[in-house]
Amino acid sequence: MSSRNALTLLAIAACSAKAPGLGTNASGGSAVAPAGGAGVGSGSSTPVARLPANAVKVTLADVGLEASSLDRTADPCLDFYQYACGGWLATNPIPADRARWARFSEIDEKTKTATKALLEEAAKGIGADTATKKLGDFYAACMDEGAIERAGIASIKPLLDKVTKIRDARTWLTALVELHRHGHWVVWRVHAMADLEESTTNVMYLETSGLGLPDRDYYVKPELKDKVDAYKLHVGKLLALGGMAGPAADTAAGDVLAIEIELANLTKTGVESRDVPASYNPTDAVALGKQVKSIDWKAYWKGLGVVPSKKLVIGTPKFFAALDKVRGKFTFPQWTSYFTYHLLHDAAFALPKAFDDEAFQLERAISGVEKQRERSKRCIEATQGALGELLGAQYIAKYFPPASRQMATGYIDAIIKVMGDEIGRLTWMSEDTRKIATAKLGKVARMIGYPDKFRTYDYEVRRDDFAGNSQRSAVFETKRVLSRAGKPVDRSEWQMDTYTVNAYYDPTANTTALPAGILQPPFFGPERSVAANLGGIGMVIGHELTHGFDDQGAQFDADGNLKNWWKPDDEAAFKTRGTCVADQYSTFEALPKQFVQGRLTLGEDIADLGGVKMAFKAYRSLRKDAPKVFVADGFDEDQQFFLAVGQAWCSKDRPAEVQRRLTTDRHSPPKFRVFGALRNLPEFSQSFRCAAGTAMRPANACSVW
Repeated sequence: MSSRNALTLLAIAACSAKAPGLGTNASGGSAVAPAGGAGVGSGSSTPVARLPANAVKVTLADVGLEASSLDRTADPCLDFYQYACGGWLATNPIPADRARWARFSEIDEKTKTATKALLEEAAKGIGADTATKKLGDFYAACMDEGAIERAGIASIKPLLDKVTKIRDARTWLTALVELHRHGHWVVWRVHAMADLEESTTNVMYLETSGLGLPDRDYYVKPELKDKVDAYKLHVGKLLALGGMAGPAADTAAGDVLAIEIELANLTKTGVESRDVPASYNPTDAVALGKQVKSIDWKAYWKGLGVVPSKKLVIGTPKFFAALDKVRGKFTFPQWTSYFTYHLLHDAAFALPKAFDDEAFQLERAISGVEKQRERSKRCIEATQGALGELLGAQYIAKYFPPASRQMATGYIDAIIKVMGDEIGRLTWMSEDTRKIATAKLGKVARMIGYPDKFRTYDYEVRRDDFAGNSQRSAVFETKRVLSRAGKPVDRSEWQMDTYTVNAYYDPTANTTALPAGILQPPFFGPERSVAANLGGIGMVIGHELTHGFDDQGAQFDADGNLKNWWKPDDEAAFKTRGTCVADQYSTFEALPKQFVQGRLTLGEDIADLGGVKMAFKAYRSLRKDAPKVFVADGFDEDQQFFLAVGQAWCSKDRPAEVQRRLTTDRHSPPKFRVFGALRNLPEFSQSFRCAAGTAMRPANACSVW
């Protein structure tokens, strides 16, 4: 789930032939013991409890859950993740071409199969309209390995020539501008998005960039030295493939690493980058030119073909304050090596197989993945990245029924209502702050399934030039984004494609988006029960809405402006509750002696806690006073909700991937997303009758919203 970054409640689901009314009626209560047995650690697989008079016996499959994913030998009060996912974990090894295999991965594979069918049909080119032909030609060019081998590096040679002809400050800037224009963000990057303090207008943001390893910590932490050594070896090999002699390539690899170490030392840590006010440092072109004298900023903007906004925002002031010194510390040949490596690595997939294979070696060293994914899947992703909304329009037309959009809208409305009620009951918030929070929630704009208008792509796509297509796509997208600077913000613009298995909240627009891609089992399904759907997609919806009130989102007002709307005492209470969450998650050990960074994951963790709580309350509200309740293989509806939460997040990672994510990912590992969210919700321990002091019912639980 991501953070950037109204309507009448509809009937939720039609009647099922197998279990009448699973989608529409009712509810709550924990009258039935879990299938693992009542109490703690019983190990029983047979529920022992009296059924309520209005109970209807069904199976887990009837409500949309999976009996095969359970591990009934586990104790749900000690390790609910194992209880909900143990069967899935035991029967789903990580594929050789994956670093992580999860329920998200399963949905993504399903979606890729669907989009592959669309692209293969488009690639036939029979009677295709302009949009379909463009999609087909892009995909076909990516799949034509023979043409890619024959082309060699011809398509990137003009850019490579500029990079290799650096002789002075002017040619250095020419090379950097061309790389930036093609989306290769070396040294720093530029982006145009809403002004954090005046969110109706887009401005330019400048931030550090240009590291080949996943995070600045790789360059500065001794425990990651093996990854740095593997990276240096890879850089030398890729430069050699680009035509540099062996010994020279080895020396150049050292130069690339030296430059990146310098950049890394001026780059914020993951935790530092979450400090929103510290990342908002307005300036203008004149002041920037006085500070960074070694860059001809007028030539830079002209080379990019854009007009900078009057206001420029610097993300890391210390980096730009040191940029002149960094520029002068390294020779032009050293910069040539750095630029050349990044161009070759970024373009590797579109170059002959030797380049692609070497790029994979870096991925292997960092994530532990054993095998390169098949080309067709990567070509689907390349086409998605280049022509995402063209493909999205076709995906929606064929695979996404209007009823799913309507049903998801009903769930969002239900969760927003519950969330408003919960804000109204907070004992730690004053009435003045509460009114503002409630008003902000009321202004959240919902974007569900797909955009109302799909984007067009005005650049040439050739069926025999994958590398050229990729470059033209990058130039188009860079210009499209940067040209927004100084113009009004389009709040209806989507930041994810329709088939994406994810969701997001944008604090600068106060919008939440739920793409069609995630509206599939095990998160969502028209035939699933309310409990199963709210435990799956409901948690996702609640998570995204809570992002508007996590430690970062709470710094923005209802209009998306960075503004402190809190009374001092309320803000202090809010931060104290956040500290509880950060401290608790920092005790979660993902690998031996390697723990979750609670300060890095705080926003996502607050969103998980709020998400599962709001989804549970919404499920209870929708099922209130239902004439029938459904008992699925002995699990009552509350328990079905919690099983749905767990089963949506079943996931396995390679150790190297866990290490990478602990360093870079603002989300806790999936196991701890389930563990952390549910152990802090009293209704969970009540439902599974967990004794005080057990893992899932800690003595000191955390609660924010």
